[in-house]
Amino acid sequence: MKVQELAIYPLKSARAQKLKEMRVTAFGPEGDREWMLVDADGKFISQRTHSKMATIDVLSDGEGLSIGLNKMFFKVPRRPVTRTLSVQIWNDTVEAALEPDLFSQALSQYLETPCRLVRYTALSKRKLQSLTADWSPEVRFADGRPLQILNLKSLEDLNSKLESPVGTDRFRANIIFDGTTAFEEDTWKRIQIGEVIFSQPKPCARCIMITMDQKTGLREGPEPLKTLSTYRKDGSKVLMGSLWIPENAGVIRPQDPITRLD
Repeated sequence: MKVQELAIYPLKSARAQKLKEMRVTAFGPEGDREWMLVDADGKFISQRTHSKMATIDVLSDGEGLSIGLNKMFFKVPRRPVTRTLSVQIWNDTVEAALEPDLFSQALSQYLETPCRLVRYTALSKRKLQSLTADWSPEVRFADGRPLQILNLKSLEDLNSKLESPVGTDRFRANIIFDGTTAFEEDTWKRIQIGEVIFSQPKPCARCIMITMDQKTGLREGPEPLKTLSTYRKDGSKVLMGSLWIPENAGVIRPQDPITRLD
């Protein structure tokens, strides 16, 4: 089992940034889901309600976030925090840095809805519930866990049941690997990828976002969610891929092996 692709999503629900190597910290992949858009009430927005977010180009580096909106490009520099905003992501409420209004106005105009651009900082402190008393991991604006992995064999299994196959981009994973069998990751408890050990996995519940074309931002029908729900449903949740918490910092590269430690 080896890593095939690496990606981060610097702005939650915008396009992926492909990587040649991934630096993982206690928060997950460096630069992943560091920025987010919120509505007038401070609640996060995503492709679930604003599918055009799939067409926003992003690039994160040490200096900040570059954003491309069709033919408009601008850079959001990392600056000392001068303004904060209380924001809600699922059931969590945290303090985030509020970026300058000019950037929020550009994004609001592009998406045709009022929104504000915020950044996760040291003051945000979104904690995850850990299974051990002495470990309190933190996650930025990702859903559920800091990192998601996707098995190519699982995708091949799904595509064999579809009239029109879908690509890996529908599932917005950080690490895509070539496994040995479909959905084998369901039983894993602790793994090592490159230099990093991951544990406390959680199945990744899927929603309407996997029906969105990640190039156009358009929904072309109920697939692949409809088919996936016929054989990967657990209660009300449709599952594919898994979410993990890193135990240490390190680097992951394409072709790094994945080793089960449980």
